[in-house]
Amino acid sequence: MSSPTLDRVLDAVLRVDDGLVIQYISDSGLRWLGSAAAQERPKNFLALLHENDVVLFTDVCKDKPDEFSCDVRVNKNAAECWVNVRAYRLAAVDQYVLCIIDISQWKTNDAVYRHAAEHDELTGLANRAFFKKTVEAQLRSGQPAFSIALLDLDGFKKVNDTYGHAMGDAVLIETSHRLTRIITADDVLARLGGDEFVLLLPGQDAAMAHAVVKKALLAIARPFDTAPHNAYLGVSIGIAQFPDHGADYSTLLKNADTAMYHSKNAGKNRVSIFAVNDVSVDFSLKAAIHNGIQEGEFYLEYQPQYDVQRRLIGVEALMRWNSRDFGRVVPDKFIPIMEEAGLMPFLGKWALRYACHQLKKFHQKMPGFVMSVNVSPVQFGADGFDTQVVDAITETGVDPTTVILEITESTLMHSQEKTERALALLRERGIRFSIDDFGTGFSSLAYLTRLPVSSIKIDKAFVRAIEEQRTASVTDKKLITAMINLAHSIDLKVVAEGVENEAQFEFLKHSGCDLIQGYLLGKPMSSDAISRLLEHHVGTPA
Repeated sequence: MSSPTLDRVLDAVLRVDDGLVIQYISDSGLRWLGSAAAQERPKNFLALLHENDVVLFTDVCKDKPDEFSCDVRVNKNAAECWVNVRAYRLAAVDQYVLCIIDISQWKTNDAVYRHAAEHDELTGLANRAFFKKTVEAQLRSGQPAFSIALLDLDGFKKVNDTYGHAMGDAVLIETSHRLTRIITADDVLARLGGDEFVLLLPGQDAAMAHAVVKKALLAIARPFDTAPHNAYLGVSIGIAQFPDHGADYSTLLKNADTAMYHSKNAGKNRVSIFAVNDVSVDFSLKAAIHNGIQEGEFYLEYQPQYDVQRRLIGVEALMRWNSRDFGRVVPDKFIPIMEEAGLMPFLGKWALRYACHQLKKFHQKMPGFVMSVNVSPVQFGADGFDTQVVDAITETGVDPTTVILEITESTLMHSQEKTERALALLRERGIRFSIDDFGTGFSSLAYLTRLPVSSIKIDKAFVRAIEEQRTASVTDKKLITAMINLAHSIDLKVVAEGVENEAQFEFLKHSGCDLIQGYLLGKPMSSDAISRLLEHHVGTPA
């Protein structure tokens, strides 16, 4: 059967019978197989095949076609290699001639090219094309709900602009390593490009995905020693869930992107889950906000704050909106839209001036009464913010030591030099600062000790867990105690918000918390209601 020409072209020529028992092997085939001795020669062609390719080969030849071709793996010299088998049927004797070419090198090169086409060159992660293919395979599989999370680094452009692209690349590589460590083997992490990463979380709904990606906030918050001066970054994350937030890849990714931008607009370094009504409502809300400003629909309410002896000592000013078109709209809905529309500096300035005027009236009933005012990251970063604060206090004549500006941890992370300068200038005037939602973002002892902060405010999520009968609540209680002890060790006061029952109050009191705020002692109320409280309860327990 063999010929000099075939031996030069083919790696092996075999003849097999109907049961694939080998009847003949060419001399080149014996050399290729490394089976010179008769007792070493394989008896059946199937014995040569990789176990995962046996079914493939038998399926191809089961109907006895006149000829066929397929690529399979064979075990040769205790090693695995790829071959192309082209078979021709000898009908007269019911046998096949198998012409074999070793294509291992071609397969290897193909795998290399395929890997390059599907993976990011810089980080080695999957790229956009591979991620899309994987998500679409997940959609076809009929598996239950899954989520995708889009992650975008906060402050990366500054690293690139300040230290150069080589340092930026080092940060991206380190970011990929940190994100890889927080996911499981079933999850898929990809880099879409630039400083955008995306996660596929199979079998996890949005709430479960939220718990996973919150770890990314802490992972990214650690200083990047790949850049000079240990650069600090944050990450804004958006989550979309199948099928609730989209039934195809493009919709899911678009909605995760929308949620991510909500995180950006809400102050960065946080996680947002896509809300189905966000896209349709945002545009109409923007128009209503502009109308609401003109019509005077925005106003302030005040939530009382007490010490642990239940004595009223101050309030937090809270912005409210009663829209003619939408009714009462919660701050979590309208504030991100105002920030995106560039209206927050304007409304924030109004709220601060209005709160200071009201504080002046409260002081007529109780000198030393304290007013806390929230300041959004967008408002704080606006040019001339420190001048606005000084002007409001000068205009109203209130004691600046009774004004506390509440800022978030994410505000402290960005534009550090500008932030420190503004804080120092205002602190010299006697104005105090409190870190709002402490424990939910980037909590750093370095920031607490370096910046002129007078208090921290424990987020209500920790307070809510005090009574819950679950293992995690024990950890939360320990965290609360640790936060209080940490704050007191560097002479900071501690405010707990969201206190709704006596059990929470008693735990916080015995843990050393200084001030209490929540529905247990008082809901947000009008300035007139606060005035009545001051008239009847000055210096007496609530």
